Amino acid sequence: MLSIAIAVSSCSSNKKAVTTKFDPNNNPYYVKKEKKGLSEVNDPKIQGEINAIIEKHLGISISSIAISPITLTNSRYHWKFMNVRNGKSFIGSTDINFESVKIIKNNKKSNTQVSDF
Repeated sequence: MLSIAIAVSSCSSNKKAVTTKFDPNNNPYYVKKEKKGLSEVNDPKIQGEINAIIEKHLGISISSIAISPITLTNSRYHWKFMNVRNGKSFIGSTDINFESVKIIKNNKKSNTQVSDF
């Protein structure tokens, strides 16, 4: 009987929306990403071209690859990607017409943890 009374009273009480007081300006652990002259590319055609470049370079399916957002500077697309099977990471860039592709292996220290790809 007591459990029924508790259940009824908990279901009928006033509910308040959950709010947060998170302020990134006052949090020393919050990392602000500054984008100077960069714009993120959301065009599916360009993303498909870059995915095809990555698949061709690694020789594996795009489902085994983690890729960062693609950014556009004045004349080039830039992105980072990682083979999730073996942990190798790369930095890629290409010109606007996809004629000059450059992929560099990202050599990181052995004790480095990847927390923001």
